[in-house]
Amino acid sequence: MPTTTIRSPRDGPAIIRIQGVAKTYDMGEVQVRALRGVNLEVLEGDYVAIMGPSGSGKSTLLNLLGCLDRPTAGTYHLGAEDVSQMSDDELSEVRGRKIGFIFQSYNLIHQLSLIENIQMPLFYQGLDTPKNNDRCEQLADLVGLGDRLDHRPNQLSGGQQQRVAVARSLVNDPLMVLADEPTGNLDSKTGQEILDLMDRLNQSGKTIILVTHDLSTAARARRVVHMKDGLIDSIVVNEPRHLPAARSAVTGLEDEAGRGHTLWRLALRPLGAMQIGAKSLLLHKLRSVLTMLGIIFGVCSVIAMLAIGEGASYEAQEKIKKMGSANIIIRAVKPPEDTKAASSSSGRGSVIEYGLTYKDASRIQSTIPGIRHVLPERHIRENVRFFRNEVAGQVVGTYPIYKDISGLDTLRGRFICDTDDLHQNNICAISAGLARRLFPYQDPLDQEVKIGAHYYQVVGLVRETSTEEKRPQSGDVTGHPLDNNVYVPLSAARSRFGETLIRRSAGSQEQERVQLHRITVQFADTANVETAVPQIEALLNRFHAKRDFELIVPLQLLRQAEETKRIFNIVLGSIAAISLLVGGIGIMNIMLATVTERTREIGVRRALGAKQQDITSQFLVEAMVLAIGGGLIGVALGVLTPFIVSQLTDMRTIVTPVSIFLAFSISGAVGIIFGWYPASRAASLDPIEALRHE
Repeated sequence: MPTTTIRSPRDGPAIIRIQGVAKTYDMGEVQVRALRGVNLEVLEGDYVAIMGPSGSGKSTLLNLLGCLDRPTAGTYHLGAEDVSQMSDDELSEVRGRKIGFIFQSYNLIHQLSLIENIQMPLFYQGLDTPKNNDRCEQLADLVGLGDRLDHRPNQLSGGQQQRVAVARSLVNDPLMVLADEPTGNLDSKTGQEILDLMDRLNQSGKTIILVTHDLSTAARARRVVHMKDGLIDSIVVNEPRHLPAARSAVTGLEDEAGRGHTLWRLALRPLGAMQIGAKSLLLHKLRSVLTMLGIIFGVCSVIAMLAIGEGASYEAQEKIKKMGSANIIIRAVKPPEDTKAASSSSGRGSVIEYGLTYKDASRIQSTIPGIRHVLPERHIRENVRFFRNEVAGQVVGTYPIYKDISGLDTLRGRFICDTDDLHQNNICAISAGLARRLFPYQDPLDQEVKIGAHYYQVVGLVRETSTEEKRPQSGDVTGHPLDNNVYVPLSAARSRFGETLIRRSAGSQEQERVQLHRITVQFADTANVETAVPQIEALLNRFHAKRDFELIVPLQLLRQAEETKRIFNIVLGSIAAISLLVGGIGIMNIMLATVTERTREIGVRRALGAKQQDITSQFLVEAMVLAIGGGLIGVALGVLTPFIVSQLTDMRTIVTPVSIFLAFSISGAVGIIFGWYPASRAASLDPIEALRHE
């Protein structure tokens, strides 16, 4: 059929020229020819109605004219551009800038307000400037809805929603407006109002093409195109209608594209996308909150577990550091065979001899290179008395250098000195805890306490800064708290208590002969520590027939603690990562359901000019809003939980910035990773199929 064109004096140049356009759909083994070579020319300012029975091809033709589909054959020129061979993104650009759509079912986006629905085509073209936003308000006023800008679609009647659709179709100042049964869902009165509005728009120069089954609606058009079996059957020219001039109080569209966006507007666009995403999620508040729970618990568990692990590791490492990384500690240990012998001979007065000797200390001092100090110690369990007060304590016989090596703080008075050790003075320094128990109302300094059969003058009050909880005594694994210690010169302890210690319990007694319970070897450089360990062990093995000692190397323990911390963090992090994984799967599941629920909305957005990347970004942003929102709440709970744990259990917890950053970053990554597939699936939907979705 030849191209059909009817001109009138006010017609402008042709804006649509289609020649030989055909469209064939593959339906499995069957091919359906919806269009069979259509030729049509539409002039600027024209008003065309397309009619025909179902299956005649009118909707397919309208979809092609709206750049929602491509022809199988033929050419389609919109203005000076051949759009029949354009890519998907190019077609989206054309739809967003040159075409306005009015749908039968209005197709407003329910989570957006009236004014936001009108602004939507501008958003996808990057033209949502303050001036253009004023234009949106003017268009709302033009269609009689200027007082309902903040209303949602569900707060508007059907006629009002269609008026919003009309305003939205005009906001981008399109070359033409395409209307698909614009009055099909309206009552007769409201339908007449919409048609009158479209008449006035055409009178003001806007090109309108509509599809209708109603003869009275078609009679308003200047031309009626009748279709049958995929071809134009006839074109009827109607008598011109004289209408009052339309109001023209709408400012022109400000096109920023030629000048480029300012950096400020580019920076604000992600915020706009996040705002739209948040509004979409707020449509289903409970579902969104439940979806975020997986992320909230995952982030909270990451921070809380790492804080607890960090605190435990810190305490362990502090204990080891207080022992001295440049030290080697040698402890007397009762051999297993001696323990059995003591048990079998209990009550017969036998003496078990084991442990370290003064000669051991001398040999180590003279043989091992790099040593700064060798500190011998004796530990004796004895009750400490002051008048009627009696406290179970531990006597530590040692040298004055103990104060520096073991980290004692002198609170009042002094510690033992070399003169005290030289003259075997009966003086002592007591721990603050023991002083509180023994002297509840007196000043302990210069008082005399009775230990065993002897009296000792208190010359100092000290505090043990080491975080060790127990100090072994006489080779036993049990011990007294550090705050019950009494420190006396080693020479006095040797002279007053002797080397044989007697323990009585339940009618039996056990006698042990131990010269030294502990020797601390301090090196000038930590580099010498690990090489000295096998040397000291070999030296002691040479002079000890049985294994009655053990070596503790704080430097090695510190490394082991760091390795344990690393493994512990990996385990805890893995457990928390599983929580985040579950949260991510929840996000993907909800987003896939959301894509299905909002398929029509996706089609509307594509029709309004959204590109595939815009749809991907929108749903990806929604997934990230869920993940980041859950991450922020999880961070707050993750910081609060260790604090509560510390208050309830006295357990030390340490929340590190790294754990917060790690957990929050992972939550954002979860949003991206698990939101990508639903977002890309949404973007891949065919606009026409999406618009047909119920």
